[in-house]
Amino acid sequence: MSAILVLDEFFDCYLEIKGSNYIIRTIIDILDYSIRPAIIVLFCCIVDTEGKHLIDWILVVINTIVHMTALFSHVCFWITEDNCFIRGPLGYTSHVISVIIIIHSVYLVFRLYGSSRKVESFIPAVCVLLIIITTITDSFGGELRFFQVAMLLPAIVNSCVFLYIWLHLQFVREYENDIMAQQRINIMVSQMKPHFIYNSLTVIGSYLNEPQKAEEALENFTGFLRGSVDLLDSTECIPAVQEFKTVDHFLYLEKERFGDKLNVELDIKDTDYKMPAFTVQTLVENAISHGIRHNKNGRGTLIVKSYELDKEHVIEVQDDGVGFKTETNEAMKIDNKTNIEQEMEGRSHIGLVNLKERLEYMCNGTLSIQSQQGNGTIVKVTIPKKSGGAGSKHECIDC
Repeated sequence: MSAILVLDEFFDCYLEIKGSNYIIRTIIDILDYSIRPAIIVLFCCIVDTEGKHLIDWILVVINTIVHMTALFSHVCFWITEDNCFIRGPLGYTSHVISVIIIIHSVYLVFRLYGSSRKVESFIPAVCVLLIIITTITDSFGGELRFFQVAMLLPAIVNSCVFLYIWLHLQFVREYENDIMAQQRINIMVSQMKPHFIYNSLTVIGSYLNEPQKAEEALENFTGFLRGSVDLLDSTECIPAVQEFKTVDHFLYLEKERFGDKLNVELDIKDTDYKMPAFTVQTLVENAISHGIRHNKNGRGTLIVKSYELDKEHVIEVQDDGVGFKTETNEAMKIDNKTNIEQEMEGRSHIGLVNLKERLEYMCNGTLSIQSQQGNGTIVKVTIPKKSGGAGSKHECIDC
């Protein structure tokens, strides 16, 4: 429709210069002033796809009818025989209706996307302001125009382009948020598997004759469930202290379950940062379930470290489980799902793929694996510090 408006403006100027039949120019001007508010309504439809915008379309129809009167009266406008454009009493109908629809479009924009704090949220307001200014300028004819050039048309076309880009960014962001939400649900389900809940309740039940131990186990179980549910609603990075607290509850229950078969060593020196929810939890659960438990004697040691380097925070989860074969002993970066399937030989990989994607998206973090078959695995997560994250592909979301 913007292209039609451009062509219409071109032919109008051409006919004005050539002094063509005034009836033809009248028809072109009717089309010109009828399309302008319709374009704004289409923008409203793009912003709010669920709305019918009936009132807006009624205004567009009224505007078209008013301008069509130019074919037989002077109530809106007319073209004189010497090819001059003259407005009638309703000559500014298109302007007034366009302003009304613009105000509605601004309302829709800020109602749906007003919570965004980004500078880009000002793009719709700037576009609307530009259209209003050029409308006022062009309405005064040559008095305010520069070089006698009509500025409303370029303002409308350029605004449509910028608004389309802005809307596309919003839709992409919503799509990414939907993916992240689904990943959080998948992670939540994986962490609260029925067999883990059953095993935890079995541990608690075994302490019925030892009230103090039963109470302690129950507190850790409810603490784990409460922490997991709270983290499910988290759309941003969470404090490392909160993540390690949930992991402590999980490891307590696992140690009670496996007894002296599972040795846990915690070396947490750095907690002054944030990370995506379930980062350490995913790595710990994966190390126990797919590493240590597959040892011949079912025994093993799990080491969890958190320390600080000059430009990044580092988390390491190490196990002396069965490991897996890689082409080299160097750290393997997780590039995609196929890479995991090929390199980990059947070990659980969905949780690591999701974790890798969340680390990259939420705080520009990385995940790498170093493993030897029969000698265990080390998984390392790095999270850039704030000072080192500026200008990264994804600005750290409160990490």
